[in-house]
Amino acid sequence: MPPTTVRKKYGYTVSVIQGTNKVTACAKAQWGNIRDNSFILIDEDKVFYQVIDRKKNVYRKKVTVLNSNQLRIDENTGTTLGTDDNLSFRYREFQIDSVEINNKGRGYKKGDLLKPEGGICKYNSSDEIDIPAQCKVTQVDDEGRILSIELINHGLYNLPPDDSCGALSGSGAGALLSLVSSAKDIVSIEERGISLVELSENKSILHLNHPLPPRVQGGEIEVEKWELTLNRDYLGNSK
Repeated sequence: MPPTTVRKKYGYTVSVIQGTNKVTACAKAQWGNIRDNSFILIDEDKVFYQVIDRKKNVYRKKVTVLNSNQLRIDENTGTTLGTDDNLSFRYREFQIDSVEINNKGRGYKKGDLLKPEGGICKYNSSDEIDIPAQCKVTQVDDEGRILSIELINHGLYNLPPDDSCGALSGSGAGALLSLVSSAKDIVSIEERGISLVELSENKSILHLNHPLPPRVQGGEIEVEKWELTLNRDYLGNSK
């Protein structure tokens, strides 16, 4: 009896470059049940290719947020990422750990509340009120120069202020703060899909299917994808 032939159609996007023997599935595809020595047909090709190996890869890339719907990777990702991929976008939030006076300024009063200049506060979706770090002036001299200060609110930032920055609010002027900031232990995760990938020589732009939260500046993406190794190089046009 002739061998039994079972045909299955995997209706997700794949990426393959002419002259190579690697086929990368989009992140939605579940190729765990494809066996070695199976034969596959890609798109509308007429040529079958034999699968000699398969593995699941995890891709992690640092990204910069261009806007709420676009991410930039500072390299050409080739076939690593593609349309229809699902990704996990991970980013950290920051807080101010300590503050000291770098320049005492003049005209301040004991009890003045100051906040560091700069930084980008995390978007507060509940009431849209920013939560910057806040310091309290605890001691001044006769001319209102700040002698001591206390951190009373660590703040919550997507991008912390510079280590040396001005002080906003209060009765006086001219004070400069010296800050120590750190990333919080908790990592925020946003699940998104890729609707388009633009490739150039040294960068890749990912278009997302849904916007990210406001004010996020950067982070890391993670994508899990199956890769097949073929028994010979792909003859068709790159896809």
